Amino acid sequence: MKLRLTAALGFLLPLSAAAQRGPPKPAAALDVSFSRSAPEGLISRRTGLSGEAALGSAAGFSLRASADLAHLRNIEGGYFPGELYKAGFGLTAENKKIRLAVNLNSNSDRPFNSPSETDLGFTFSKTFAESKGSAWLWGLNYSTRRSFMRGMPIPFITYRYTSRNFMFALPFLARWQASSTLALSASYQPVKYFKAGLNWRPLPFFRADLEGGIALEQFLPAGRSDKSQALFYEASYVSLKPSLAFSRGFELTPALGWQFSGLYYTGARYDDYKAKTRLRGGPALGLAAKYNF
Repeated sequence: MKLRLTAALGFLLPLSAAAQRGPPKPAAALDVSFSRSAPEGLISRRTGLSGEAALGSAAGFSLRASADLAHLRNIEGGYFPGELYKAGFGLTAENKKIRLAVNLNSNSDRPFNSPSETDLGFTFSKTFAESKGSAWLWGLNYSTRRSFMRGMPIPFITYRYTSRNFMFALPFLARWQASSTLALSASYQPVKYFKAGLNWRPLPFFRADLEGGIALEQFLPAGRSDKSQALFYEASYVSLKPSLAFSRGFELTPALGWQFSGLYYTGARYDDYKAKTRLRGGPALGLAAKYNF
């Protein structure tokens, strides 16, 4: 099934712009993670490192930088590359009304090998009406390697509502604090991907997250003959992630889950299914450690 959208996509773009007013972030954070997934037809081991840090302020804007790197080792994958990397760098500047995020990413077997393996993008948003917990934002999103409407600037308008126990944003992101220990959340990612979750926090130092959804990853192998094509990996999943905080800064999170039906394919867009290879389900395990400075 193919889903074709036109200029209406401008209203379905980045949820991060609508949800930017979250809890205060630490001055710096570092994440180290390892995971192994084994759907039938593709076994993947992933090791990742990510971090972010506040850079101070300039001209009334708070500045923040982020970086992440992941290595994927794939086995029994047909034409799926045996080794891939995900590398990204970001810089964010924001004040009470304006936010600008610039990102440079490369998901490839040879990251940043050329512009054909590199995604340069930005998201700009500005609040133009705000009162009693509600706000309207307008903005612009651009990406050189977006999985749809590639290389086209897309304007968007977003509505956000926030109360003590509820947050909602259009096109769709919602979080409801149902009780002092239980929260539910759901989010939508254009064009047809989503995530839903349940968070249980019975103790200050322990929480458990149950989440599931359908996710898409895009890779740009350096050796592909047609540079306009990309390699896509789509999967539906569910996972349980209990987290234990050993101190105010250090947190350890194991993960246990299952990947349901999935597929990988090539194409110029997310819905351009070529050389499609389907995958059956399989287990997924992971472990992540995070330290806030």
